[in-house]
Amino acid sequence: MEQEKSGFTSAEQDTPTPVAKKRKMRWLWLLLLVPVLYGAYRAVTFYVTPGRAIQQIYLIPKDAILIIHSSSPVDEWEKFSVSAPWQNLKGSPSFAEIDRSAGVLDSILHANRKLFSLVGKRDLMISAHKVRSGVWDYLFVVDLQKVSEMESLKNQIATVFSLMDYRVTYRKYQHIDIIELRDPKTREILYTAFVENHFIASYSSKLIEASINERNDPAIGLDPLFMEIDRLTGDNGLFRIYIQYSCLPLFLEKYNRKENEYMSALCRSTSYAGLRFNATNDRFDLKGYTLLNDTVDPYISALFRSGKKEMKAHQILPARTAFYTNISFDAPAVFLKELEKALLVNSPDLYDTYQTSYRKIESTFGVSLEDEFLSWMSGEFALIELEPGLLGYDTEIVLCIQAKNINQAKEKMASIERNVKRRTPVNVKKVTYKDFDINYVELKGFFALFFGKMFDKFEKPYYTYIDDYVVFSNKPSTILSFIEDYEQGYILNNDPDFKHVLEQVEKKSTYFLFVNTPKFFPLLRPVLNTKSWTDLNANKEVALSFPTMGLQIIGDQRRIPMHLVLNYQPFTEAPVIEDADDEDVATTEKEILEELQRFYVEKFQGNSYREYYQDGALKSKSEIKDGRRHGKYHEYHENGALKVRGKYAKGQPKGTWKYYTEEGKFDKKVKM
Repeated sequence: MEQEKSGFTSAEQDTPTPVAKKRKMRWLWLLLLVPVLYGAYRAVTFYVTPGRAIQQIYLIPKDAILIIHSSSPVDEWEKFSVSAPWQNLKGSPSFAEIDRSAGVLDSILHANRKLFSLVGKRDLMISAHKVRSGVWDYLFVVDLQKVSEMESLKNQIATVFSLMDYRVTYRKYQHIDIIELRDPKTREILYTAFVENHFIASYSSKLIEASINERNDPAIGLDPLFMEIDRLTGDNGLFRIYIQYSCLPLFLEKYNRKENEYMSALCRSTSYAGLRFNATNDRFDLKGYTLLNDTVDPYISALFRSGKKEMKAHQILPARTAFYTNISFDAPAVFLKELEKALLVNSPDLYDTYQTSYRKIESTFGVSLEDEFLSWMSGEFALIELEPGLLGYDTEIVLCIQAKNINQAKEKMASIERNVKRRTPVNVKKVTYKDFDINYVELKGFFALFFGKMFDKFEKPYYTYIDDYVVFSNKPSTILSFIEDYEQGYILNNDPDFKHVLEQVEKKSTYFLFVNTPKFFPLLRPVLNTKSWTDLNANKEVALSFPTMGLQIIGDQRRIPMHLVLNYQPFTEAPVIEDADDEDVATTEKEILEELQRFYVEKFQGNSYREYYQDGALKSKSEIKDGRRHGKYHEYHENGALKVRGKYAKGQPKGTWKYYTEEGKFDKKVKM
């Protein structure tokens, strides 16, 4: 009798047949309805006496990653189910099963409206738990309020399901009867029990037993931090959602290829989030708070204690931005003081390491970090991931730092360059493209020291100056494409989808996250494991029906306000745009690209030009002189095998060219 089966699809378990899913969801909702109908009957015909009551949260096992709480599930479901985003999701093939289950629920609710109104509200909690490696399951807890004579209700449940040919069995656990309902066709078991004034149900026997155990020693329900977040969350939403951060890494590990250190630090530093969920015809909106733990990662503590600032980086960022993180605070000097204080109080050993690294960097490069590196920064930092630009074939990463005064920033960075050149063997480069100076300098340890591992990618950056920002990237091709986007006015500030998200949040922020789903979707491939990517790709149209997302967090000492917006728009395939009638535009774009490519090859690639396939594999490489192919040329098949070998002279093929098959065998040779 210990068989377990999730009532919801899991990425790591065998997928039940559509018929099995349909039965499972239908009878789960019917079972949840039985005690409510019986309660209505008792409320009308009998004198109801209160029994021993406990709080609903006391039955939620301590390892819940997510808790959904509805104070009026009937009314709230009806409001949610008619929203345009949900209606669209129901029509999607990947949500076909939810569509059928939702239809059954809709019918039940409308047919029994009067009975529900007699009983009043019924609090419902649904919690998500990891039951074994890669498998997640759910627990349902219904508050029956004053419904009495549980034995009669148990008998009614047994009778109803026996009539449907279910096998109904009982077993005792901690003096509580667990009623096991086995589907004769699927052999799936729904485990149920009555605990004090609550009815609980799950397809996992472990969760039922954990819930029964929890009532005598509740962890989440008596946690002062959960009590606080519960008070802060409020009731002005369709329902509440609670997240327990300590369990979040367990959930993410089944999707990611490797651990995200920044996310792990965030989960160690925070306790719970409480969010009010609302749905309209054009978005899902979640608003609430996150609470910091008593022991917090020093960088996170410093960030949320350093105030907020107006975001402006979108005025220079390319419109091809896929993932945009904006971190802002009053001033780097304030952040630095808070960081040192947090290190000293919470991590004395880490504080000593920080001081040692600080002195080592200053000694190695002969600079004053506070005077020459931090003094020119205004407090706004934009970290972005971009779709490939004109010169790229893979994801591009850029860091933009706003300066108090751009001329001061240039002077201070020039001072750092001189010291680096004088004290280290690093070759400091400088070229100019369209009046933009592009510099290269080694800044090993600079960013990571002050801003944590999130910025440790920028140790040997190229950089330039655009408006009030210093723009850093590890690839010169990214800097060049960035400049070209800015010059052509192809910037995020002109993107209507981004502007819409910006209108939905506060102007001043501590942490802001923007995602353009169509642009970001293909960039997920390298970070997800194979199974997760396959599942996500199968639900691509569902993901793309939420084209933009915005998350804002505002630093406020310990209670951190949060606001998450998911904007909805029905997914449609983008129309194919023909360029044939606009030959002038196409010619101009081609000329810009050719000029950019020549500049890049001559200045940064040592006169060696490379082309790539769509998936990033090397397609060809050739020697360049005076902007034209001149010298050796190699071309490759998509599998990496050599395809062509030859030579160019002043842009024209020369001599004997040799051709090879995908298997690497010689095919032919041609005299040019």
